[in-house]
Amino acid sequence: MDKLSLALEFRHACKRFDESKKISHSDIEIILDAGRLSPSSFGFEPWHFVVVDNADIKAELRAACYNQEQVTSCSHFVILLYRKANNFTLQSPYLRQSIARSLPDQNDQTAIDKASQDFLNYIAYGLREGLNADSWSEMQDYIAAANMMTTAAYHGIDSCALGGFQYDKVINILEKHIPTFSRDVFGVGLCLAFGYRIDEQPPHIRWSLEDITTFLS
Repeated sequence: MDKLSLALEFRHACKRFDESKKISHSDIEIILDAGRLSPSSFGFEPWHFVVVDNADIKAELRAACYNQEQVTSCSHFVILLYRKANNFTLQSPYLRQSIARSLPDQNDQTAIDKASQDFLNYIAYGLREGLNADSWSEMQDYIAAANMMTTAAYHGIDSCALGGFQYDKVINILEKHIPTFSRDVFGVGLCLAFGYRIDEQPPHIRWSLEDITTFLS
């Protein structure tokens, strides 16, 4: 079995980590860089990663995550933020900078205007009914999260994705500890716990490839 396949078999939702083992700074940067290098819709990368390794802050977050043990037993707890709709208006600096960096002339305001409007038309008319700019942006977090967890597994580091948290409480904690954080700019997509397992890995339970695949040839 190749190394990537072994990493996919190694990865599981680790519910309890060995608190005596800490991930090195270089390894956590490798994991975060996997998120940074992830693909995103339009290449806008509308995410931001908050890395928590402070025990007291993790304890606050555990209370906001329905007291899940992995929040405090993990080495590093990563909160994946997504940019909210007010980052995506015709004149928003973030949207215009995101577009400009891929243009031959990054100062071509006419080209930036056109590309920005094309994106806004997609958000207005191209998404499934019920979705909006926030929905589109939040979905990008999951792409980054998958790559981060796979990269961690490749390096022998365990992980667990947490979608179960009290949104407003997590936002309040971020506002408390990050003076520049704004709930108007960012929302919380999901959280990832990273560390080293203390229990045996349970067997993977998965549908067979035949059950989940249809080929049209």
